[in-house]
Amino acid sequence: MKKNRLAGMALSLFAVVGFATSCGGNSLGDWTSVKFEELQETNIGTNTTLEAGALDEYSESNPLRLALVTDSGTLNDHSFNESAWLGVNTFAVNNGGGKIDPETNTVKTGKIHTQYYQPAEDAYDTQGRLAAMREAATQFKADVIVLPGYLFQGAIKEAIADEATFGDIELLALDCVKEDDNYQAYEYTDEVTSVIYREEQSGFLAGYAAVMDGYRKLGFIGGMAVPAVVRYGSGYVQGAAKAAEELGLSDPINVQYYYAGQFAATPEATSYASSWYSNDTADIIFACGGAVYQSVVEASNANGNAPWIGVDVNQHADTTLGDAVRGALKTSAMKNLTFATQVLLTTWVNEGFKWSDTLAGNVVTVGASSDMVKLPTPEADKDTGCWGFEEFTEAQYNELYADVKSGTVKVNSFSDNDVLSKNNFGVNPEYCVVNYIG
Repeated sequence: MKKNRLAGMALSLFAVVGFATSCGGNSLGDWTSVKFEELQETNIGTNTTLEAGALDEYSESNPLRLALVTDSGTLNDHSFNESAWLGVNTFAVNNGGGKIDPETNTVKTGKIHTQYYQPAEDAYDTQGRLAAMREAATQFKADVIVLPGYLFQGAIKEAIADEATFGDIELLALDCVKEDDNYQAYEYTDEVTSVIYREEQSGFLAGYAAVMDGYRKLGFIGGMAVPAVVRYGSGYVQGAAKAAEELGLSDPINVQYYYAGQFAATPEATSYASSWYSNDTADIIFACGGAVYQSVVEASNANGNAPWIGVDVNQHADTTLGDAVRGALKTSAMKNLTFATQVLLTTWVNEGFKWSDTLAGNVVTVGASSDMVKLPTPEADKDTGCWGFEEFTEAQYNELYADVKSGTVKVNSFSDNDVLSKNNFGVNPEYCVVNYIG
């Protein structure tokens, strides 16, 4: 499945264009018509150490209290919940002097204590999340409640209105914007802040790495075409095109592209992934959007553990996947949720237990400039097996990452899926052609 075999099998540009038109029902359109937008990053820094004396007013009997409410799934979801919770506990241990209780997975010693809450099994909705937030506020008397995932957007609006319960509590949202469940805009108070991520940058890194490693036929299966997932996919295509251009390939990279319509495994997604693998139309597939990765994993298993790419977190660290599945995983396009949680909590304490002027009441965008999106590496992530590439080296990745961080390499943040899908995702078809399956 590497470049020596694929080079001889690559389709000509004419053939690929015809394939994209006939299978997806979409022409390549005018790729030059896709405007370039770049989300402006807020460099929130990388500091995770509190200033001397910052916790002098706290003690083990009167601790600083940090809570987290899970979104969908459990605490150990190997995704948003687990990564953010690791950030909370790591911050507490490193700065409060306590230890994690292995039975409860909470910190109840030292100057910082932690507690998590999970919505009732039959209440994974806004009211269920709000009820769990109220438990954190009234039972645990949390000073900060961490809310990982966009599903909290409606609950945040409700919490802001309930000043009697939440008026003095800080809310830290990860991946939320100021829209309720009906996509209606609302405003935060100064006690609320949220970070969103430049997913297109980590998608770019993954697509670039795959092509540089020798893959010439790529796949993308997303959950839903929400802006974050669209940016992941668009970045993936951009990275593949950039690598193809730099390599001077005579034939374009071909990308099969499909949305499952939900953040879950579906029979249709599994069928597409399996057919791409078995029909040699995709040699590696980026699984992007919650549990939709399970469809790609099933297809990978059925096709001799074919290569795949994970998302959001270092999925290789999920030992429940099994050795064969983890061995087929080449990389993960990550949001550095654990690190972001630590940095933001550090900033909050060092600012006098309030959000800074930059953060208070705002949604800020973070990305490579503050190490908040990336690919995992054995050294940085303490996981020797997370780097599955053979030709593309970590040294080459680090050089590329430095260029993305500095802005030398720019990635388009544009996320209108309708425009992108009709115009080859804004990349030159000389280097990459997308077969969008609408």
